[in-house]
Amino acid sequence: MNFFNFYDFYKSRINKQLLDMFNTLPDQNSILIKSMKYASLIGGKRLRACLVYIFGEMFKVNIITLDAISIAIELIHSYSLIHDDLPSIDNDAFRRGNVSCHVKFGESFAILSGDALQSLAFNVLSTYIMPGVSNKKRIKIISELSYSIGSTGMCIGQALDLEKDTKELNVCELDKINLYKTAFLIRSSIRMPYLSSNFFSKKILSLLDRFSICIGLSFQIQDDIFDFKNDTKELKNNKNIYNTYPNLIGIEKSKKKIKILYQEALSILKIFEKKSFIINKLELLTDFIIQRSK
Repeated sequence: MNFFNFYDFYKSRINKQLLDMFNTLPDQNSILIKSMKYASLIGGKRLRACLVYIFGEMFKVNIITLDAISIAIELIHSYSLIHDDLPSIDNDAFRRGNVSCHVKFGESFAILSGDALQSLAFNVLSTYIMPGVSNKKRIKIISELSYSIGSTGMCIGQALDLEKDTKELNVCELDKINLYKTAFLIRSSIRMPYLSSNFFSKKILSLLDRFSICIGLSFQIQDDIFDFKNDTKELKNNKNIYNTYPNLIGIEKSKKKIKILYQEALSILKIFEKKSFIINKLELLTDFIIQRSK
């Protein structure tokens, strides 16, 4: 099986779903809508959406339902990137090879765009047709996403990330930040299709959570290594990077940590294979996510 065949299929599908959804919104000529489209449609690997589609396929969820979940996940991800790039947080002028939303449209519109994308995600989950999903399941899906991005998830992770600049951390504290900031949204990308399926087992949910943490933490460590290698001169004058994996334990130990997480993720997939689930796409996607070159 060729990884890029199915990856390109899912990526094209979510890009079309997002574009079609944005084109139904009123006030298409407003700066708000233009900035929302800009932040959500320029580039992006769509890895979270691919996780939704592939896990949904594994658990036999209708693809129309997976479309709604994938749209919501990508809207939340786009909102988080807009706010991360703001001058008051990471102050990044570029995103995905293009100028950041606040640089192109101004800080005020960037803040509003992020807010609007977040609320739009929950509108999609609460109103879109989701075949096979009862109202009870829909509420669980909405609850899962809201839990993973607020004060119990992504936002607290970002807050802890801001606080880390004032003190030195150990690896356990850094893992906690990465868990909230990065791994929780990835976990939702896996949990939400499962919650919309006809399967339910606490054991399976626990395995899904372990898998999510493995790829989420390794994803963040990999990003830290990329940043360390690409911006060495700048990083020497930036105290923030001293609380990243490469600076806490070094490049080689960071790579070793990624390898350990990768092997654990694959071992979890083997457990699913023994339960008669088809995992070949997930093995290829896991390899791509963890061992990507950027």
